[in-house]
Amino acid sequence: MKDGRCGLYCITLAISIYTNYYISIMICIFLVLYFLLLLVMERKGLRDIWKKNIPHFALYSLLAGGMAAVLLIPEVCAILQTDFGDMDFPEKIESYFSVLDMLARHCMCVYTERGLDHWPNIYCGSAVLLFVPLYLMNRHISIREKFCRMALAGFLLLSFGTNMLDFLWHGLNYPDSLPARQSFLYIFLVLTMCYDAFRRVRETDGQQILYGYLWAVGFFLFCEKFVDHEDFEWGVKLLTLGFVSVYAILLYLYRTRDDQALHKGLAVMGLTMVVAECILNTYATSVGTVSRSAYLGQQEDYRALYEDTQTREEGIYRVEKFTRKTKNDGTLTGYPTASVFSSTLNSQVMDLYKRLGMRHSKVYYGFDGATALTSAMLNVHYMFGESADYENGLYTLLAQSGDIYLYQCNAVLPFGYVAPTGFDLPEGYENQGLKLQNRMVKELGIEGILFQQVESESRGDNVEFTAQKGGYYYGILTASGTGKVDCIGGSTGEEKFQDLKKGSILYLGYLEKDQTITLTNGDQEDESPKIQADVFYMDEAVLTQVLALLAKQHMEHVVWDNDTLTGSIAMEKAGRLILSVPYEAGWRVLVNGEEAEGELFGGCLMAFDLAPGEYQFEMQYVPEGLGAGIGVTIISLLMFVGLMVLRRPRKALLSSVKD
Repeated sequence: MKDGRCGLYCITLAISIYTNYYISIMICIFLVLYFLLLLVMERKGLRDIWKKNIPHFALYSLLAGGMAAVLLIPEVCAILQTDFGDMDFPEKIESYFSVLDMLARHCMCVYTERGLDHWPNIYCGSAVLLFVPLYLMNRHISIREKFCRMALAGFLLLSFGTNMLDFLWHGLNYPDSLPARQSFLYIFLVLTMCYDAFRRVRETDGQQILYGYLWAVGFFLFCEKFVDHEDFEWGVKLLTLGFVSVYAILLYLYRTRDDQALHKGLAVMGLTMVVAECILNTYATSVGTVSRSAYLGQQEDYRALYEDTQTREEGIYRVEKFTRKTKNDGTLTGYPTASVFSSTLNSQVMDLYKRLGMRHSKVYYGFDGATALTSAMLNVHYMFGESADYENGLYTLLAQSGDIYLYQCNAVLPFGYVAPTGFDLPEGYENQGLKLQNRMVKELGIEGILFQQVESESRGDNVEFTAQKGGYYYGILTASGTGKVDCIGGSTGEEKFQDLKKGSILYLGYLEKDQTITLTNGDQEDESPKIQADVFYMDEAVLTQVLALLAKQHMEHVVWDNDTLTGSIAMEKAGRLILSVPYEAGWRVLVNGEEAEGELFGGCLMAFDLAPGEYQFEMQYVPEGLGAGIGVTIISLLMFVGLMVLRRPRKALLSSVKD
């Protein structure tokens, strides 16, 4: 703004976009607002604004985005394939809460919002309640600057509580938990004002410190009268007021005393108070976590057991878990899974999992809820468990490392299996994943019912079931509102299910004849709804027929890497080859050397209708938009370097003229 030097700005913005495109959406919006603020604060003439400032800001901002395009363009292409690609702008403006309610969250020990209630997390030290009024009262800071910064801070506060602005700040979407993610920019702005107030405090008189303190006291009294929130209690207010009082005393002594030794002592006391405040606030509001050793302690066991699976078979297969620590356990440890948590996930997979009764959300699709059939269709060959109680006819215990057990799935399918030509998931069956799988079996031409509903009864808020014969059983939720379920009395004694919705499937395990299980609500809240669930028995004989039919013709000699996959298949009769790989726009498939466009099974998995014959498949994945991103990045880098080189001789020439 002052010297026209744009290089560092361009480079740092490019790094920001390259390393975190999502947070950079908010940073870029803020930069535009802050640029307008500086135009007013710097008192630039219209000629400079239109000739230098605006062109420089626009050019180097675009170059920064261009230099990060190698990731930015593929990321945009990926997001458009997710549920976040549906950008439905709010039809009417709404307010979540008042500005005063938000300002009260500057106090200590106010809970940290992680859910969907939109509350911004803006606590940044109780001293700001003293320094902001001091900033506004300081006569050595121009009214123009005060107005601009306070206007921007006010707009940011308004953005936290207004649906349309909230939608824009988060990239034309609402955040899925962890609301107001741009709050760090508001904090940055507030702290710069507080710093300006502190470094000019010796230019003010002592009364202004008193007035600032009284303003803070008035703020607390005002909140006491008008802020009605369960977390804004007297203890919160008194604790915050106590720290503000100490800061005011230290600041007054610093302002009115010239003793350097005293100043050093005050600095130590101030640092001590800040650290104490941080400790108290962290203790009261921090997110509960496990210890680092508990979080990472079993990783070597998982890796050792995964390496064991690689010695048992070749080709591509997936590994899953009966109970998981995170939603990205495979990524954490380094083995291929059928579960992913990511904001850029393929929404087609989520839609498929939803229809099949498996766990899903806008940012997550999970293996939990898979039946023996869907597990086989997703190419899951091994399971991890934290006990030896999961062994039965479906799972064979193979090995143990530490407290982790490796099981082999006995109901499996190859990576590529063949169904009748045109075979697909039947339409309908919303929230009826087990009945949908029954319909699939029927359309495969197999007699019998895979999942047979059996009698269960409601006991108060629970569902109780007694097995009339030994076998494998599954439950399915038939109503909304139940997020967690505990299964008591199964083969493992007690099993916990979570992230549940209407239609979610529960694997109840192998039950002996006359064995009773009880499904109870795991939410443990007084107003939790009663559980509504049906119980189904799985016919092993029908499952065996289904797997034998699908595996009769299958892909062989499968070799895969991070972005390539090859295999061959000999088709004795026509059929649909189904691959357990989701379709993505970046896949390029060659069949016998010729590019081929396949079909979608279940609207998700790649499938190819093939006539009798021999086929060689070569598949390569290149993220959509990568070529364009590389080109834009190279051009932007060359333009940036060229501009920097052209500016240097000019500066050198001006310097020699001055000399």
